[in-house]
Amino acid sequence: MNRRSLLACAGMFAMLTLVGCTSANPGEEQADNRSLIAKAITTVDAMKGSGGAKTTALLDKAKGVVIFPNLVKGGAVVGASRGQGVLLAHGPHGWSDPAFYEATSLSVGLQLGGEESSVVMFLMDQQALDSLLKSSSYSLKASGGMAMADYNTANQQQLAGADIIVWSKSKGAYGGLTVSGSDISQRFDLDQAFYGQPLNAAEITAGAGKNAEANPLRAALSR
Repeated sequence: MNRRSLLACAGMFAMLTLVGCTSANPGEEQADNRSLIAKAITTVDAMKGSGGAKTTALLDKAKGVVIFPNLVKGGAVVGASRGQGVLLAHGPHGWSDPAFYEATSLSVGLQLGGEESSVVMFLMDQQALDSLLKSSSYSLKASGGMAMADYNTANQQQLAGADIIVWSKSKGAYGGLTVSGSDISQRFDLDQAFYGQPLNAAEITAGAGKNAEANPLRAALSR
């Protein structure tokens, strides 16, 4: 087997190992939802703590936000990453309840050890929000000509012209996250466990889904 085949097999093994961690028990899903919301609040607070008024201003302007509190990478040469997150839309009456999402990616590079990243994606215009709401699976590799900016490195002009702004904080041996290689998919099972009925992200963010357990996260984004 040649080197390329070995890398591909290693990547698939890493991804399948992470995929196997997905919960299938409704009770476990509800617990996962509560844990994810609590971690999302911690991520928002950390982001505001580091970014101050700048990140608060972005939240005020954003049409929506996607929060991945724990996006985890693993592998030595071929790295697979996976994480659960939430999407909330921002309208005249404040932040919606969350739709649950999952991010997966497969990347090849000089990666050492493991990494855990917190990621917040600001969806700065309606096009960016609709791109996620109109499909149950969205690839940032094919973002339809939308401009993306890294909050940590972009200048003010780049941030002002971006459709999607990505804030991230990483821990581990390799610094940074290749967000552009990620696929984002709605977790309908987690949505149903949280709201007690089958709903898609567009329905949830339009107000069809209501759960008081999301109120602390909505408040964290608003304060």
